[in-house]
Amino acid sequence: MGKVLWLIVGVLAGIVLSQQLSRTPGGRRVLAAVNGTAGEFVQTFADSYRARLNEKDNG
Repeated sequence: MGKVLWLIVGVLAGIVLSQQLSRTPGGRRVLAAVNGTAGEFVQTFADSYRARLNEKDNG
């Protein structure tokens, strides 16, 4: 139960922090950079996953 509580607290703190950052031009730039990096990571992960599925289907 304690770990779930800390997870919820962390998520809420992240939401509050991102709201505060989005109010300033510098904060918006930081959030855009983080969003871009996260998007690249997700795309790379998805491409790797699809390639692995194709290997299993064809192999």
